[in-house]
Amino acid sequence: MSAAASNQVTILALSVHEEMGENFVKDICGSGNSKAIGDHNVSFDVLAGDPRLNAAWDDTVKNAHGVVILTRFLDVITLDKIKAIYRRLPSESDVPLAVLVIRENDESDFKMSCPVCGQKLWVRDNDTGKRGRCPNCKKAFTLPDQVSHLRAQLALPDSVDVVRVIGGNGESAEAAVQKLLKHVQGGLVESEGGMDQDVLKQSTIRVQINPDEV
Repeated sequence: MSAAASNQVTILALSVHEEMGENFVKDICGSGNSKAIGDHNVSFDVLAGDPRLNAAWDDTVKNAHGVVILTRFLDVITLDKIKAIYRRLPSESDVPLAVLVIRENDESDFKMSCPVCGQKLWVRDNDTGKRGRCPNCKKAFTLPDQVSHLRAQLALPDSVDVVRVIGGNGESAEAAVQKLLKHVQGGLVESEGGMDQDVLKQSTIRVQINPDEV
């Protein structure tokens, strides 16, 4: 394989709404769908909507070298759709994944749902960690920060980065992709101590049996 071919990478942007994916690619590439980022020639594809309704979804995901899931709001309805996208990813795939939270410039709050009644709520970043009360059901709960809440709701492993990206800011979007590209290895990474432990723990391997017990 030539150096040029080995550096050709496809990043797939998954989102609930196609417009979000298209805007993300536009922020990075302008009018096209590819750009040189670091040592890689990166092409972007967008896949949006319910994966259960798209017959080509699985094949498109399998052909990507890296995947980003894009979201903005964390209300119950949006989270359910994001969970459906995340759970449709191949469970044994070693394709690098990042979850990107799109924020507007100078935005200081985010949308989530009350954990008791599901009422949509705006939570200020400065209030995270405090006790808040839902105006609808009057129940109190500790206000989470956006990234931790998303990570907990999706039950993401530590190996998956959750990154905030500023919408309309190409440098912010490109920096998130560049971070993901560091993990594009085309396979499991070998270290001095053998197989990388973080990668290993995401795989399913057969238990070892003590020979004396056979």
